[in-house]
Amino acid sequence: MARPPDYDVAVLGAGIVGASAAWHLARRGMRVVVIDASGPAAAASGASDGAVSVASKKPGVMARLANRSLAYTRRLAEAGGPLRGVFGDRPSYYLATSPAEEQALGDLVAKIAALGGPARVTADGAKAGPDGVGPSVTRCVALAGEGHMLGYAAVAAYLAQAGVDRLWPVTVEALEADDAGVTVSLTDRNLRVAKVVAALGTSSTALFPGLPVTPRTGQLVVTDRAPPGSLPGPLTAASYLVAKSASPGAPDKPPVVIDPLSTGQFLIGSSREEHGDCARTDFATVRRLAARAAEFWPALRARHVVRIFAGVRAAVSDGLPIVGPLTQSPRVVLATGFEGDGICLSGLMGREVAAMVAGEAVSAGAEADIAALSPARFSRREARAR
Repeated sequence: MARPPDYDVAVLGAGIVGASAAWHLARRGMRVVVIDASGPAAAASGASDGAVSVASKKPGVMARLANRSLAYTRRLAEAGGPLRGVFGDRPSYYLATSPAEEQALGDLVAKIAALGGPARVTADGAKAGPDGVGPSVTRCVALAGEGHMLGYAAVAAYLAQAGVDRLWPVTVEALEADDAGVTVSLTDRNLRVAKVVAALGTSSTALFPGLPVTPRTGQLVVTDRAPPGSLPGPLTAASYLVAKSASPGAPDKPPVVIDPLSTGQFLIGSSREEHGDCARTDFATVRRLAARAAEFWPALRARHVVRIFAGVRAAVSDGLPIVGPLTQSPRVVLATGFEGDGICLSGLMGREVAAMVAGEAVSAGAEADIAALSPARFSRREARAR
């Protein structure tokens, strides 16, 4: 006789996507355990700027999904929702200092208008930015309707849902799926579950070696405190949009984002480095980021750097996350490779992953975009869970 399951679903990974999936699954009445090698928001979710941004997403699939997720995240922040007090509105600003960046802002305005979602352009021009923007800025697009939530706060809110057990620090050594369920082999025991959601980020290839997921590092800088409210929302270089656009070619100037923190500090980021080593600080890159940031916001020249660190994101070879059941092991649903887009997409992806686990259809109107994330697109390289 087959062993009865200990849980309906095991969610591997306690980052924001895994936590959102756990919340949505538990809301369906399923018994859920979240397993992590370190603890909640220990990797990319804890090192993010917290932006819930549509404007920064690559045009096409990612922008459309981000638009849906922004609208849904706002619903989750309403009274009685898990993100009440965690998600909040804030303005955002996209700046140009060159003709190529100005063109990128024109494309941004067109993209936001075509999406027709919560994000909307409120001002566009050389003087559209907040007071204090540097004189080299030739165009600014100001947006309302985007938002912000700290990754670790969102994870904690999702995991507080009744019906979600937590198991960490513990390592998942192997998965063995069969017709009746999945055996999750841990360091000191085995769990029997009906299904698995693998939201493992950069650790995905340890269990799924055929997936084209690689770690990508970004340098980040934190300053000392300025008077709170001196910058109402993040400033993003239009070169950041060029770097994520559908068009080939590198941006002509270094991408940078300046994020005002609730403490009065500024978070400045970030680079994209292929080595994936979170212990490696690249001071040459940090200097370039700091110089570009001060060009946009000259008040930074009066601040002191108090911390430099590197965050690691899970990147996928084609620039899209991997979300959906494994072709050869359909009881295992992947949700990985978000590379900095997990904060924004977490609400929607948690809901859609829960639908997949339950054997239901994904959201009407989003079928093609969600299908584009399927691991089946890598079927030649896809390997069974090990």
